[in-house]
Amino acid sequence: MAVVTGDDLSDERGRAIVRERLEGGFDAGRFVCANAYQGAMEIAAAIRAGAQVVVTGRVADPSLVLGPAVAHYGWGPEEWDKLAGGTMAGHLLECGAQVTGGYFADPGRKDVPDLANVGFPIAEIFADGSCIVGKAAGTGGIVDPRTVKEQLLYEVHDPAAYLTPDVVADITQATVEQVGPDRVRLAGVRGHPRTPTLKALAYFDGGWLGEAEISYAGRNAEARARLAMDVMRQRMGADLALRCDLIGVASVFGDDGGTMLGGIAAGTATDVRRASPAGMRGSR
Repeated sequence: MAVVTGDDLSDERGRAIVRERLEGGFDAGRFVCANAYQGAMEIAAAIRAGAQVVVTGRVADPSLVLGPAVAHYGWGPEEWDKLAGGTMAGHLLECGAQVTGGYFADPGRKDVPDLANVGFPIAEIFADGSCIVGKAAGTGGIVDPRTVKEQLLYEVHDPAAYLTPDVVADITQATVEQVGPDRVRLAGVRGHPRTPTLKALAYFDGGWLGEAEISYAGRNAEARARLAMDVMRQRMGADLALRCDLIGVASVFGDDGGTMLGGIAAGTATDVRRASPAGMRGSR
């Protein structure tokens, strides 16, 4: 077993770095901790040294996949295209079932089979940095170019410069190709030298608030929300006294048994952007 350290910026040296970057906005009395996003090279070094289990602090999500690939293929720290390809393989896997149809599902528009039993993704990474993404046989969900493209762009601020601790990835010339049932190949990702600095998160005490919700937007938002509600009931309803509300449809006056919501026909939700001040639907 190996432990990767170095992400913690909570000591005096780390605080000095955070204080400098915040340019006068550092509140020492409310400071809790700070952590830098580390990359794949330390993980790869631990695996090469014989570790079967590697425990890390804060690490960028794609680096958790890139590290084993670097260790397996012996990629150097400046083989930018290979590092970028492995990074994007990690990016496809980092949100689990999103790439196998989870958040992609949109009833009547982008139907996903057996979503309640959706399978988690598997990536086969090759020596050139390309990969094939699939899922376990006999599971629900779907892997096709649409699901891969949606996840490929997820949380990417610039497709030509996706910043990570290991490489700056460019997916503008990448190819996405169906190569079999629930198997999609990603190739052509380009890489550029990593940035000289790392992203860090700094935390300050500001009180607390806990909340859990799933948000949907767009023309078919209500149908997508109802699908998510049905999946939650299938997955958890047998073990928990589960209550689901659709905010804006029936939440304030809803009941634990969902009787009121069950009596509201799908597709009748009011678009608040079109509602009059009195709460009645108006016209544009």
